Amino acid sequence: MNADAQLARLAAARRTTLKDEPEVTVEVLGDGPDTVVRKTYRTTGLGWLQTFWRKSRAEREHRHLEAIAAAGVPCLRPLGWSAIGRGPGTASSTLVTAFVPGATTLKHALRDLPPGDRAAAAGRAALARAAGALVAALHRAGMLWCTPMPRNVLVVGAPATADLRVCDTPGCLLTTGDLRGGRLARIDLHLAAFSPSRRREWSRSERLRWLCGYAGGDRGEARRLWRAMDRRSGLRNVVERALAMTVLARIMQPRRDDRAPRPNAR
Repeated sequence: MNADAQLARLAAARRTTLKDEPEVTVEVLGDGPDTVVRKTYRTTGLGWLQTFWRKSRAEREHRHLEAIAAAGVPCLRPLGWSAIGRGPGTASSTLVTAFVPGATTLKHALRDLPPGDRAAAAGRAALARAAGALVAALHRAGMLWCTPMPRNVLVVGAPATADLRVCDTPGCLLTTGDLRGGRLARIDLHLAAFSPSRRREWSRSERLRWLCGYAGGDRGEARRLWRAMDRRSGLRNVVERALAMTVLARIMQPRRDDRAPRPNAR
C-alpha cells in the first residue's frame, strides 16, 4: 500500500483536526497504534517567492527531525513528506509524524501550573530544568533550533518526571560543532527563556533553573549565561537569528544537511 493510500485508510478510521489556518492544517489520522499526525503547509500570497529553489518546509522539517533523532535527542518521529511544486517554488507540502498519546505542549503544561501556586512550583521547576537540558542536547549535537519556544516542546507524563521532545523544526540549522554556550546558542536561549514573552511565562528563579538544566547543573556556567542573557536585547536577537538563518541555511548549506537522506517527493 503506498503512502497516500495508507493515509486515506487512516483518515477513514478517524480524522481529527487540531489546527486549520490558511497557511497550515494539522490533523490526527487513525485510531490505535498506527495513528499519525499530518501537517500540511500551504504557500500563500508573496510567500511563494520565498520558496524559489528551496527545499519545501515539510522536507526541511523531516530531514531535521531525522538528524535530531540520529543524534539521540528526543523528538517527534518523522514518517514521510511530500510536496507539490508551483514553478520554481512550492505550492504546498505535507509532513507525517508519529502520534504521541497523552502529549501536550510545554506552553499548555505551564498554563496548567499557575505561577505562584505552591503545589505547582515543583512541577514548574522540573519542567524548566528539563527544557534547558533538551536545548543543550540539541546544541551539543551542533543544532540550532531557532524556534525553541514552549509551544514547540512536547511534554509527555507528569511535570515532575516528564519526557520532553522536540517538535516543529523547519527553521533548525545543522552545523558540525558543539554550540553550547556560544554566540549562536544564545539565539535559542533568548527565545526559549529570556524574551519578553518567556519572562512572563517563567519566573526569575525558573529561568535560572532553566539555565542550570542547560548547563548540566554547573551553576557557575548558568550564572555566566544569565549575565549574557541579561545584556541581550530583543532586537539583537532578531537580527542575529535572521543573519544565522540566511548565512547558514541559504548560503553555506551546512554539510550535515546535504548528507541527510532524501525521502520521496512528488
